[in-house]
Amino acid sequence: MRELTAKCEDNMSKVDCAKSKGGSASQEVTNWQKEVKSITRTVSDTRRNFAAQTKCWKGVFPNYYKRRKISKKLSKLIDQVNKLITNGKFENGVTIERPTMPIVGNAVPMMHIEGKTTESTRQEILNCILGKEKGIIGAIGMGGVGKTTIMKHINNHLIKSTHFDCVIWITVSKDVDVNKLQQKIAKELKIDLKEDDDKDSTGIKIFNALEGRKKFLLILDDVWEAFDLVEVGIPIPSEENGCKVVLTTRDEGVCGQMQAHPMEVRVLTKEESWEFFKKIVGGVILSKDIENLAKDVAKECCNLPLAIKTVGGSLCGVDNAAVWMDALKDLKEANGGFKGIDKVFTLLKFSYTRLGDPLLQYCFLFCTLYPEDYEISANELINNWIYEGLIDKRGTREDNINKGHTILDRLVKVSMLERCDNHAGAMFVKMHDLIRDMAIDITRVENPRSVIYAGRQLQDLSTEFPEDAERISLMDNDIEELSGEPNCPHLLTLFQKNPLQKISPDSYFNHMCSLRILNLSFTHIKSLPNSVSNLKNLRALQLDNTWELRVFPAGIIPRLSHLEELTMRESGWMWSSNTGEGAGIEEIMNSTRLAILDIEFQELSDFLQHAKSNKWQTMKRFALSVGRSVLPAPMVGCSFVEIGGCDLIGEENQLLLPDTTQQLVISDCQISSLWHFTRLLHKSELYRCEIGGCKNMKYLMAEEEPLLPDIKELEICYIPELLVLCKGIPSPDALKSLESLEVSFCHKLKYLLPARLLQQLGCLKHISVELCYEMKEIVGEEEEMVITREDDNNAMLILSQLQSLTISNLRELKGICSRVLICNALETIDIKFCDELKKLPFSVDNLPCALKKIKGEKEWWDAVEWDDPQTRAHFDSIPKMLR
Repeated sequence: MRELTAKCEDNMSKVDCAKSKGGSASQEVTNWQKEVKSITRTVSDTRRNFAAQTKCWKGVFPNYYKRRKISKKLSKLIDQVNKLITNGKFENGVTIERPTMPIVGNAVPMMHIEGKTTESTRQEILNCILGKEKGIIGAIGMGGVGKTTIMKHINNHLIKSTHFDCVIWITVSKDVDVNKLQQKIAKELKIDLKEDDDKDSTGIKIFNALEGRKKFLLILDDVWEAFDLVEVGIPIPSEENGCKVVLTTRDEGVCGQMQAHPMEVRVLTKEESWEFFKKIVGGVILSKDIENLAKDVAKECCNLPLAIKTVGGSLCGVDNAAVWMDALKDLKEANGGFKGIDKVFTLLKFSYTRLGDPLLQYCFLFCTLYPEDYEISANELINNWIYEGLIDKRGTREDNINKGHTILDRLVKVSMLERCDNHAGAMFVKMHDLIRDMAIDITRVENPRSVIYAGRQLQDLSTEFPEDAERISLMDNDIEELSGEPNCPHLLTLFQKNPLQKISPDSYFNHMCSLRILNLSFTHIKSLPNSVSNLKNLRALQLDNTWELRVFPAGIIPRLSHLEELTMRESGWMWSSNTGEGAGIEEIMNSTRLAILDIEFQELSDFLQHAKSNKWQTMKRFALSVGRSVLPAPMVGCSFVEIGGCDLIGEENQLLLPDTTQQLVISDCQISSLWHFTRLLHKSELYRCEIGGCKNMKYLMAEEEPLLPDIKELEICYIPELLVLCKGIPSPDALKSLESLEVSFCHKLKYLLPARLLQQLGCLKHISVELCYEMKEIVGEEEEMVITREDDNNAMLILSQLQSLTISNLRELKGICSRVLICNALETIDIKFCDELKKLPFSVDNLPCALKKIKGEKEWWDAVEWDDPQTRAHFDSIPKMLR
């Protein structure tokens, strides 16, 4: 193991060096590192078992049977370790040959800019950024004036331009912590940080990465305290390097300390405020009486966009003059004697009060448990509302979820929450920091009584929790130990997410009899306290990313008779039928109320034993992993199975899946093709399949095999020996429902699909092919073409549903298709680093009429050859994004 560890560290050093220069690890090295991590954990567990189980008869005599059994396992592990040492030499290097692409940044969700004043300020700041004189710029203004909105517009504008090589958006917020700020920047730059990286070494990595990107723009949003850019690792902007740093702050003193050129973000004019207010409340201001009242209400909002939005949202659709009069009276009373930020708080609290319904208010206040600027999963939030009992449990679970979405939609519409749909289609929400501060003030004095320590950088808890606390959040701190026996009989929700090493004593949870949600995710605990079994009302036990968890005591789950959710993604505890003193998978299978389950099985045999249980049909969602997990989380709302590092060739390991499985991932497995288990899936709900890292696979399917006829999405990644997707003539039903096909890192593929197979994929909407270095053509000519014209020389291939075509880093690609493609639904063509590709498969008689966008490199586009000027003229008229 020492030799393997040394080899791993050596390879990681080479990868880090390459990454600091804009390079990246090869897929082969990435997979090797996963195998090393997995076997290191297995060896550690086996050694511990050997020490614990080599005595019998109360420790008096050696247990030779156990010793022999574990010794055999260690012998196999030694062979695997030696093989990994040999495979870790990587004679071709540890980094992939890939053209360097500058990081241009990510678009961020934004609201519309209101008023000429704000637009004028945006243009002034943008001009200053594009100018040469000022390297560090500070956008100053009171809370709610629109600083973040302006900078989001500038961010999204500049990532589309070529002025900067790299545009980075970082939210800083209160209590600046250099280490956490470095981690955020490193994440955006895709720098892998090691656990032993200190502040200085991380700063050097950030400095090298930014220097390698040459001209960067760094936007630091919501800065409360000054800090040293050099300490973080940020090169000082200058006229020579052309780099820029822009920060938003409420404190002009911060600009002075950071030597930033101050630029004021001004409030709206009276006229702009009124126009914005009318837009928010909708078309209800009809009568003169209501209009005059509405103008007075708008005036109370102090010309601040955030206040106008929240106050106006609370009155949206109200057409009763008496209600407007009452609202104006409340606002005047609330605003009396307050100035500055205190006055903003009273305006925001007015909007909270106008929610009226206590259910809406309680659901809104629940969001304060998450740290500032935290993007909250709508799915998670609604489930937690259900578990806490906020949503009526008399209906079906589906009814309760729909009710949750109704509540969430209402909170978004009245601007108490912001929607941020930037997570692969999943819905997330967040609270504006001012609204969150207001809400926390409410929870200190009103029910439900909450203790909010989230994101406070606490290292220990010096105070006891109040006895009447109903919600406690300790998320995102540095607390390493919880001690004592807190007396919180009314506590409903407890959020952790700290580097907890220990919870002591074992009776810590004894006096939390009402607890419904316990989140211990991201903690470093090694054992789950037995006192968890006393939480008779517990609905959700969340243990994701508890990598060091080694003990899950038997008997806890049977006592949690109301448990509806158990999530343990990337946990150190893996479930099996033979766990010694720990809990076995049978406890889960016998639990009556579980609706959401995310666990990892220790062995494939443990999974197969229960794969066809009726238990899965009663669940709302499950995520089941076997072996090494490669995905950080399954798709939201999807029932998911992942098989990693298993032998699927042997008959005894013939794959079985629950019938309600919707997504399947096969990674790093011994498998020759998909044929030997696809026949078992004909009754399943499977719509997505991902397969990668399976080194023995040479083809996906053979002649006449009805491969996955109902699958809609197929992703194939890093199968180094893959020669063809289909060997021989495909079955007429093969992949007939496929809508999306993604293929990458399959270097021996000469072409993507034979024409015969592609022609029968009538539902195909998206094709993406990347980093297949030997691919010469997308559509292969080995198979007989389907002729749709009488003249064979003008044969065409029809893909009537195809909407997007993405090809990247195919250095041997000579053509897409030798025949004419008819793609009347095609909207996007994205081609990068395919220098040998000189022609596109379209003719003047069959141009893609729906085409909206072409992406690629300018040099490549200028070199494209055309058969006639009309075709070129058509493509020249299409909007392009060329580098």
